[in-house]
Amino acid sequence: MFMLADAYRELSLAPPGTEQMGYEAWVPEGIADQLVPIIDREIEAAIGAGAQVDVYRTDSGAWGEDPFLATKLMVGGVAMLVLILGALGLVNISLVTVKHRIREIGIRRSFGATSGRVFFGVMMESVVGTFVAGVVGVMAAILIVKSPWVEQTIGQGLIEDFPPFPTEAAILGIVAATVVGAIAGLLPAIAAVRVKVIDAIRF
Repeated sequence: MFMLADAYRELSLAPPGTEQMGYEAWVPEGIADQLVPIIDREIEAAIGAGAQVDVYRTDSGAWGEDPFLATKLMVGGVAMLVLILGALGLVNISLVTVKHRIREIGIRRSFGATSGRVFFGVMMESVVGTFVAGVVGVMAAILIVKSPWVEQTIGQGLIEDFPPFPTEAAILGIVAATVVGAIAGLLPAIAAVRVKVIDAIRF
């Protein structure tokens, strides 16, 4: 596409009339089928009569099957395992933290702090921490994936325009980190609420 058709024929070793040129482009999946006849018509009009133009999709969505389904399931399973292990570690750390803060919690309760405020305070510590960690992790992933070195290694000079980082993946990563924080902070928050004021002050 970056070379004029007449110049390509002069340089081509193929017999006249049998030359083939190809062009690949990233297009939004939602309008891919609508673009096929439009691109076909525009290229035929630009090249002229006697040329045969075939425009078609080459992605897996054209056949309604996902060839990477097994890989996605495997990666998803590993990700779930990592999240569960991380949540367990966070629960242990939070429980130890609450144990060392029993006296502080008892003093707060003695000054009128309700069970809801104590629960919310302990819970939000975990949620905010994992949310910030999720944001940092997503930013690091974007910087790594979109770095010139990674794109050159993957594309090997054959691909110039890479698709943008998927917004859905970034949102999913932040939401997953926040949910893990909420689940991990639930048990320590319940333990903090059950602390008796007298026992906590004596601790």
